[in-house]
Amino acid sequence: MSEFEIRIPARKKQLVIGKDNQVVKVSSDAYNALVEIYNESTLSMKDIASLLIIEGSKHVVYGKEE
Repeated sequence: MSEFEIRIPARKKQLVIGKDNQVVKVSSDAYNALVEIYNESTLSMKDIASLLIIEGSKHVVYGKEE
């Protein structure tokens, strides 16, 4: 098991296939953190957010209720 875990409750939503312009609203704190990373990077905000989500998803532990 990984030392770094993000615990979230589980649920289901349909996956999107073939579209590249999905919109997700984030908190002001999350947006500001993204801007800080963007200001130090040459990547687009979309690429940074995508990278962070993909890498963070590797550390998610789903809290399934029994």
